[in-house]
Amino acid sequence: MRARMTAQFALFVAALLLLGCMAEWREEKERAENRVKEILSVAKTRANYEFDEEEDDGDHSILSITREAQGEISVGGLALLVVDEQNRVLWRSRHQTPSWPDYGENWRAQTISRGGQTLVLARDWKPTQKELNHIALTMWRMGLLVLVVTALGAWCVVGRTLSPIEKLALQARDASTESLQVRLHPPSSDTEMYRLTETLNGLLARLENDARLRGRFYAAASHELRTPIQGLLGNLDVARSRSRSAAEYEVVIVGLQGATERLAALVENLLQLNALEMGQIQSPLETINLAFWVERALEQQNAEIEARSLKVEAHLQDALIEAPSFHVEILLRNLMENAVKYATSSTLVLVCLKETTDGAQLSIENTADVPTGTDVSQWFEPFFRMDASRSSLTGGNGLGLAIVETLAHANGWKVELEAEGGKVLTHVWLPKTPKA
Repeated sequence: MRARMTAQFALFVAALLLLGCMAEWREEKERAENRVKEILSVAKTRANYEFDEEEDDGDHSILSITREAQGEISVGGLALLVVDEQNRVLWRSRHQTPSWPDYGENWRAQTISRGGQTLVLARDWKPTQKELNHIALTMWRMGLLVLVVTALGAWCVVGRTLSPIEKLALQARDASTESLQVRLHPPSSDTEMYRLTETLNGLLARLENDARLRGRFYAAASHELRTPIQGLLGNLDVARSRSRSAAEYEVVIVGLQGATERLAALVENLLQLNALEMGQIQSPLETINLAFWVERALEQQNAEIEARSLKVEAHLQDALIEAPSFHVEILLRNLMENAVKYATSSTLVLVCLKETTDGAQLSIENTADVPTGTDVSQWFEPFFRMDASRSSLTGGNGLGLAIVETLAHANGWKVELEAEGGKVLTHVWLPKTPKA
């Protein structure tokens, strides 16, 4: 970065110097051209004056007049030539004069014609061109020196500017990987460095928190998987310990099947949660009526509702939104399953769906035995259960609300829980169109 920034700055300065030198050289050349034109113009005016005076005395020969008034005409080191109508040189004021009529780029000339003869006033351009070349060379040398000095200065300034970043990199490199509690310190008092350090520390804190939650998740998942697997192995060992009748084996098989189904459900939920977090479960957007999907989710819980003698009241308005139908199905199934599973037997489960100006709002209310002061935010953590033994009678695995939260985050939905006065309230807000 240091070399690239220095090179870019040097190229910018070089371009400015190039344009400046070219403009200055062109301006200097124009001034030199104007000076020569002025000298030639003054000489031409004097020559015309001499010719007018001599003509009054009866002399009409440009050649004779020019010879007599050479000193007054050839001011500023001009060379004079007198040529006839066939461009033959009749007279030269000095040996070094331009060839006529093709005098090339090395001379600047003006002419005066009278009586078949022409006076050529010429100024040698080579000394001026040499001076201009010397000026150009001087400017290029000075420009090169300025460019080198500027590049060295930019190299030092950029290095000094980037040195705090290098210090931050060294802090991060030397930080211990055994502890996730890594925090960087501002390497300078610059406001930008403070902001950068705070941003990086915020990122490190989020990574630390994510790693801690992942660790808890893996530990809980290991525990949840180990318990039913050990139960299966124990039951198998007991079943094989002695000979049994067909009826006894049937009882064992039924118990093993139930444990296996719970294990399969746990593994399926784990895979589903991981796929959601990794964004692997994709579903196209559809225009759906939420009322239909709420009714469907309630129908899937009919067996559990009857078994627990629950009463369900549903007040549903048609609410059209754009959302992945598969995600909506998973969300509603988990919410309804939680509400029915953890509701107190023989109580009311109230489900309300209403359309709002910007989408839809779903509310689920059920009666449950929730201790006072419960932190409902913990319910969204994977494998969280209020019973410390982690083996409640509901048979849940503690992943339903974690899946709900992941789905809501992925689709821009909002889910809130409230626990008050023995009631659990679940509120879900779904916008009409997904957030960009």
